[in-house]
Amino acid sequence: MPFVNNWTGFSGGNIVVAILLMLSVLALAIVLLKLWQWRGISLKRQHAVSEAIDFVYAGADASALNALRGQRNPIAVALAAALRTRLSDQPIEAAREAFEREGANQLMSLRYGLRALEMIANLAPLLGLFGTVLGMIEAFQALENASGPVDPAMLSGGIWAALTTTAVGLALAIPTMMAFALFDQRTHRLAHRMDDTISRVLVPDPELEKDQRTQ
Repeated sequence: MPFVNNWTGFSGGNIVVAILLMLSVLALAIVLLKLWQWRGISLKRQHAVSEAIDFVYAGADASALNALRGQRNPIAVALAAALRTRLSDQPIEAAREAFEREGANQLMSLRYGLRALEMIANLAPLLGLFGTVLGMIEAFQALENASGPVDPAMLSGGIWAALTTTAVGLALAIPTMMAFALFDQRTHRLAHRMDDTISRVLVPDPELEKDQRTQ
């Protein structure tokens, strides 16, 4: 008997579930990529960055650059790019541009895949609902085409199979949205820390600008 404890004849639901399973594999791959990218990156413990900033305040840009060597923290990478520019006798504006350019590259790398996660989280429930609608249509079509007395088990089995697609969609959407929110929040916090760093470190020296204007 169709739809009872199986998906026989529920071709529409099978297709939707297959799509959801493929999306779940994609979402898992993106999450694993993000975890790999964020490994060792802490937004709270930034000893090397703090040490480098202290060196910058003391006028020791070379020591600040040495303190940042080998660091994977995006702020450290961007600040190192700015310091290399300053050590090459470039103006402070060039150092700020180097920081902003490298910082943007770091943030772009961390943001890669987040929109796909958000899209999967938004589409999964809709796809699940779409599969449920298809299943309900097929279940009622089976009732209409049935000969003889209508067996209630035929309808209940079709409804059960149809609602399963909604459950699969929600099971995919909930953790995917949680992962997206986590990585998106961390990326926004990192961008704020970058803005704070550039405003504290790469500040034009008024005395130096005054000397340059008088030359």
